[in-house]
Amino acid sequence: MIARVSLTKSHIVEVAAQLIREVGSANFHISDLAARADVGVPTIYYHFTSREQVIAEAQLANYFEMTAGLRDHFTRALAAVASGDQEDFNDALRQDLEQAWTLGGFDEQVGIMKLIIDVWADDRTRQAFSDMLDAQYARWVSVLHDARDLGWLDDTYDAGLLVAFFWAASVGQAVIPRRSGLDVDVTAVSDFCLGALRGFAAR
Repeated sequence: MIARVSLTKSHIVEVAAQLIREVGSANFHISDLAARADVGVPTIYYHFTSREQVIAEAQLANYFEMTAGLRDHFTRALAAVASGDQEDFNDALRQDLEQAWTLGGFDEQVGIMKLIIDVWADDRTRQAFSDMLDAQYARWVSVLHDARDLGWLDDTYDAGLLVAFFWAASVGQAVIPRRSGLDVDVTAVSDFCLGALRGFAAR
């Protein structure tokens, strides 16, 4: 019975995530979700306490899909450090930076800023998301420390501050006015970030 309940909830989240990608969370209705998922409204509220929780968990699923490539880049960077392959490490880091700076969403309905706002609306989902980000942050800092120990990065920089800065910048770029004249070309951004990691004076 427990497995069946879990599968039902997973199905509801999957369908809700797709529905939000199509119509956006502002136009998301439980009745539409019930029809699309082929379940009753009471079944949805058996698994979720509110519409906000459904949206938050669906948006968390959207986040996982949106950032799947970032996890792959991290795995490559980790393996490169373990094998001592600096070229592959640099390539994995560049691809990670470029993807992070192109995360605007699947389309106009789902953007990273709205996604985070939706996740934050539910306490339990927000806590799970925060715990996950804390773990990701710690893993990236650890990898950068290891790369620094190998002499691949500037040893005068605080890896934790760099990761925090680049993460904040990658999310914040979503609100940069497109008519500001600021060049947000992802190649230029990754060049800048990699230059900072290696130390501009050393280039």
